[in-house]
Amino acid sequence: MIFTLEQEIASAIKFILDSSGNPAPYYWNVPQDFVVPSAYFPTPEIESSGDTLNSFNLNYSWYIKFFHKNTQSAHELAFAALTEILQNRNLIPLINEDGEFTGKGFRINDPELKKIDDGAVQLTLNWDSRRPYHKNPATKTKKFKIDTYIKDAYENALQNYNQNDTED
Repeated sequence: MIFTLEQEIASAIKFILDSSGNPAPYYWNVPQDFVVPSAYFPTPEIESSGDTLNSFNLNYSWYIKFFHKNTQSAHELAFAALTEILQNRNLIPLINEDGEFTGKGFRINDPELKKIDDGAVQLTLNWDSRRPYHKNPATKTKKFKIDTYIKDAYENALQNYNQNDTED
């Protein structure tokens, strides 16, 4: 199956799977007969907002679930990913389309870990992703005229104005 992922999402999946011992990954839906150990990567929740005059912000909340035969084993998988993230100073290395590291990364907020069921533990990741607005081509000015007054011309105009004002 071929599917398209955003670079940040794909990078986080690779980082988490690598750091937790490569459990079987599931995306979007978990089948009835899923294997353990496994990690489930649902679609992240995204909130948007303005950021700057040139960019907007996407705030990601991602609830990744780890499954194993028992809660302690699921916790160990998720905890390995959590500690690797923290030891990497919350920086997830970015990968390109070939899965190779780009030398860049994106920073996430401190991750959270909690038990959600017997044999299931949830790793929560949150981060902001700033994206540029589309740039509209602008017409550049080719000619412009600036009228300026030197101090004497300004004072003469002001004096004439005041004289006309007192004659009324």
